[in-house]
Amino acid sequence: MKRLTLALLAAAALMLVATSTIGAQDQATRLVFVDAQALIAAHPGGQTANTLRRQAAEEIGELRDQLDALQARARAGEQLSADEQERFNVLLTTLDAVQNRYQADIAAAAEPAIEAVNAAIREVAQELDYAIVMDIAAAAESGLVVYAADGLDITDLVLARVR
Repeated sequence: MKRLTLALLAAAALMLVATSTIGAQDQATRLVFVDAQALIAAHPGGQTANTLRRQAAEEIGELRDQLDALQARARAGEQLSADEQERFNVLLTTLDAVQNRYQADIAAAAEPAIEAVNAAIREVAQELDYAIVMDIAAAAESGLVVYAADGLDITDLVLARVR
């Protein structure tokens, strides 16, 4: 009895899904792409975030260079003095703190840009009746999209709203 009930429920669910899928196929799904990174970079908040990224790369690079020099000496068998060992530990702590600070600063600077870009994408999509908007880089990187016709990139339309 239990198996019959489960079989009937499964059959009913399958019929429900099949009828809803058939009805949904009557309307074409409109899918388009945007270059989200270019849109974020065009926003003042995105420009600030990119400036911070460059500053972070420079500052973190300098700290890493100093750490690498000390590590190379230690790997070569050279005994580091107590002052050098302390400097190494301070550099590690400083590197961690600087990375965390820049990560928070970049996220804070980028947040208004991300919100503005998402709002602009939503507005354009609703006005032009697009059902799905995908990031072109994410679609390409994931391999999710293997073919897309020309003319599906709405980055310029959204960019006009972001600026």
